[in-house]
Amino acid sequence: MTVSGSIDEAKSTVPKFSSFKNKDKDIVASAKSRGSKTDDGKRGSPKGGHRSGTRDHRSRHHRRHSRDSSRSRQRHEGSSRHRHRSPELIAEHRIPERSTTSSVFVIDTRGDPLISKYGGIDRAQIPSYHRHGGGRVLGTAGRLFIHRDGARDEFSLRFPGDSVGYSHRDGLRSKSLRITRDSIHIRPGKDAAHEDEPQDDGFLQIRSLKNRKRARGQSDSSDDERPSYRSIEGKAKTRTFDDESDEDSSEDEEAIHIEGDSPLQWKSIQLSKRLKLHPGDIDAWLELVDHQDDLQRLGETIDERASANAARSFSEIKVSMLESALENTRALEDRQAVTVRLMREGMKIWPTKTATKRWAELAGDEESHFELWRAHVDFAMTNVAALKYDDVQRMLLDRLRKVLARPSPSESDYSEAIYVFLRAMRFAHDSGYKELAVASWQALLELIFFRSPDQDERYMDSFRDFWESEVPRIGDDGAQGWARYVQTSGQVDAPEPQTAHPTNHLSTGDVFKAWGHSERVHGEWARMPARTMDDGTEDDPFRVVMFSDIEPWLFTVSDPCAGGRVKEELMDAFLIFCGLPPRYRSSEWTRLACIDQFTFGSVSIKENRPVKTSAVDDNEELQIQRRTPNFDAGNGSLAMSPTVLFSRNNWFNYFGRGSSDADSLVVHMPWVFNTLKQLVHLAGVQSLSQYYLGFTHTFHSSALKTTAKAILKQYPDAAEVYNGYALAESCNGNLDIAEKVISSAVASPSLCEGALGCQIFFSWSWLELEKGNKLMAAIRLCSAVDESIRCSAAHVKSLPPTAVLKTRQALQSRIHQALYEGRVEDASSYAECMILWSYLTEEGCLEPTSADQGNISASMRVVEDMSIEFKSAGYGDTPGHERMLQTGARMLHLNASRGPFRRAYLRDRFSGFLEHFPGNTMFLSLLEWADSSIRVIDETRQLMYDRILIKGRDCITSRLFSIQHELIRGNMNTTRTAYEHALSSDVCKFNVGLWVSYIRFCHQQSSKELRSKAKEVLYRALRHCPWSKEIMMEAFGTVIRDMQSDELRSVYETMASKGLRVHVDLEEYVERWKQDRLKS
Repeated sequence: MTVSGSIDEAKSTVPKFSSFKNKDKDIVASAKSRGSKTDDGKRGSPKGGHRSGTRDHRSRHHRRHSRDSSRSRQRHEGSSRHRHRSPELIAEHRIPERSTTSSVFVIDTRGDPLISKYGGIDRAQIPSYHRHGGGRVLGTAGRLFIHRDGARDEFSLRFPGDSVGYSHRDGLRSKSLRITRDSIHIRPGKDAAHEDEPQDDGFLQIRSLKNRKRARGQSDSSDDERPSYRSIEGKAKTRTFDDESDEDSSEDEEAIHIEGDSPLQWKSIQLSKRLKLHPGDIDAWLELVDHQDDLQRLGETIDERASANAARSFSEIKVSMLESALENTRALEDRQAVTVRLMREGMKIWPTKTATKRWAELAGDEESHFELWRAHVDFAMTNVAALKYDDVQRMLLDRLRKVLARPSPSESDYSEAIYVFLRAMRFAHDSGYKELAVASWQALLELIFFRSPDQDERYMDSFRDFWESEVPRIGDDGAQGWARYVQTSGQVDAPEPQTAHPTNHLSTGDVFKAWGHSERVHGEWARMPARTMDDGTEDDPFRVVMFSDIEPWLFTVSDPCAGGRVKEELMDAFLIFCGLPPRYRSSEWTRLACIDQFTFGSVSIKENRPVKTSAVDDNEELQIQRRTPNFDAGNGSLAMSPTVLFSRNNWFNYFGRGSSDADSLVVHMPWVFNTLKQLVHLAGVQSLSQYYLGFTHTFHSSALKTTAKAILKQYPDAAEVYNGYALAESCNGNLDIAEKVISSAVASPSLCEGALGCQIFFSWSWLELEKGNKLMAAIRLCSAVDESIRCSAAHVKSLPPTAVLKTRQALQSRIHQALYEGRVEDASSYAECMILWSYLTEEGCLEPTSADQGNISASMRVVEDMSIEFKSAGYGDTPGHERMLQTGARMLHLNASRGPFRRAYLRDRFSGFLEHFPGNTMFLSLLEWADSSIRVIDETRQLMYDRILIKGRDCITSRLFSIQHELIRGNMNTTRTAYEHALSSDVCKFNVGLWVSYIRFCHQQSSKELRSKAKEVLYRALRHCPWSKEIMMEAFGTVIRDMQSDELRSVYETMASKGLRVHVDLEEYVERWKQDRLKS
């Protein structure tokens, strides 16, 4: 059509389009008659009778086909609408006769012949009109566009960066064009009349409910009232792309549109519907609360986390949900679970007075629910406004007494008592009362391990005499134990009085700095309790711990529960208090203490850079071979095994290579060494002997040989000690001694039996493999099963197939038998041998292999199969399973260091191990080692963000590894970000050691901006950990140059007002310092 007319014609009434109204019968009839004319022959075919049913047929046909066929047919219809319309539709699209319309428009019945000549219409004659989506080709994903090339319309692909909205992009993510999946119809409309209407797949009605009701209230609907193909909206299709210029459309109350790529919103709606139908479903309430963390994470990136305001908003939402859930609880267990979650979340947003009031209302519920009490203790310790040392200690002591006062305490009750005791002693130690904490542990260990079996109910009076006699106690040099004191009727010599070391006064003009130095020196003296006759006790009476100070904390274990598990938990708690990894990890209570930020006392983060190669090589695998993993696990989480107990620079160490310095322990190292020694030799705890030998190897290597001989003299059948001593000598470079120790061990039939004997052969085989002798390694391992091979090992040229098969079957049988009987550690030892055996003897490796390598693919198949066996037997989360996977990781590292390998294969295997144990530092470090350092994207950082540092997996050891990774691979800003993310997480925000490490990191940087942040970080640390004396002393040491005198005095007054331990009174010291200055 062409536009014409004059001004008078412009004033004429604009006609109403017939496509929006019912067609009169005469119009339809005239349309039919015109359809038979010759000038419309191309439009009106003689087969119009067949086409009259096209729309009904297409409606039925459409419902039987998929969405893809619908789209294909839609494109076909779009290109040939006039050829496939019924006469009724033709009537809709016909232009009315001139007599029935206005003269504004002129009907062009012939078309423009110049279109075919010039390839397009005359753009100058077309009014300017733009609509959203113009130029895009229907049926495409939004990338195919029509653009003008002169008078022609050309097709082209639009790539990222080609659109006009390129300036609004964020990195590689386009905001101007978001490709999305088809919308999902959540809830169909209730109007049954619409169910029979033909609709395209994915089409949703977007008209409001109000408009639909008004439409139904009008005249009877007919097929002609459906959306016309000539309407402005057209036949609506589900949009496959969105633009920034889109306006918000009104949503139907009965139909909810959700983007197909947003399963989180889908889950939110499903949970909401589930709770609407079943408001008493507490699991659904808790799942919805947990789901808010995923929604919060949806707005984050790997570099930018949610702001404090956003986090607070989500906390408010979760509190509201939990309060609603609490109103719908019925069972006691559900109410307790919801209450704990509510109080922990509420502490983030409630004012102190509100939180205190809420806790007072729940005082009666805490006694029967440990987690609720634990949350209350966390609040009491972190409440900077109301914290008092005596109040928290009284709260801990009350809990301990109530647990022990239960009728016939069970093993679980004693486990809880041990945790409460550990928590109390850690709190006392962090508050500066180090001698009280150490003395309490000495007294409890004496009561449990050195009590004479023939003592009566008045044992506490006897123990009082033992304590007040000030004879050597456990951990002291020359200690013989309480039982020995009773046997000799107290005829035990007391130790010589300790002489005080002279104080080296700091030469400085700053009195606060001088006081801080003096306070630290006195604090070092107070690491161990003093005797009455020791020097310096008259000036500091707290250094002498009287029996009345520790008596309320002491308890004994009843005979039915005095077995191994309670004692194992007590020893693990003692090791955790000392900042060491546990020995047994045999209960959930011990695992809780290992990851609890309030009991995780030792943090060791060192800024060490990787060794750079001399030249840059494009071969990533070669780069990995030249690098070595970061074996310094520090505060890593590992499963204990001989391999990690006895290692130095060539593998991960259970105690952490960064902890080899004695000063890295939070307690006095000689006291720990003596305590372990006396527990092994005097208390007869043989199961602790290998751990004790490993501790000696790491912290006191000069005493290794003496310690091993003493243990073997007392326990000659301790095969694990033979194995450990051989591995220790091997790490020290004494391979001849190591082989001699193993040879003497395998010569004894009693030492070769069982899983412990199999460990000896495994170590022997590994030593041979490290020397490059694969055949001899296989022979040594085969000797664990076949005695004939063991006797003639030096003369064997090759292993016969029968011996290979026999060894494999024997190992498999032993693994299954051990799992069936519940001997998880034994099953792990046999599985380790099976992994090594497959590597040495299997054929047909699927990975790149050299002559120096074995079959790594067969070895990893064994790891996968054994992992399935452990999980199916119910031991998927045990240390034995983790230890077996660590052997698989060690095998991967050895294979990669000997020849060709695929980096992707390594990362895939390490990632699989992390799925089982996401906090294992060995797997994380090896994954980091396999990461290519020459790539722009940090794969390890991305994996940590996506799979490790998430709710349910996040833990303090993973956060420490993330910081260490940024120190090695990142820069100052990324490291600072890692610190911030760690200290904003729920698992780390109240850890003393991490805050101290962050303060010192900021102060050590060359950047003035970051150095100035140290003071701010200090005050944040004081708000989060107001009970920590170590953090407060940072003001008088690390950041003292940034502190004013009034600020330092305020910190001291805060320390005193909270009841923390102060050795030197500041006012008296200032007076003495001034007098000394005047004299000089």
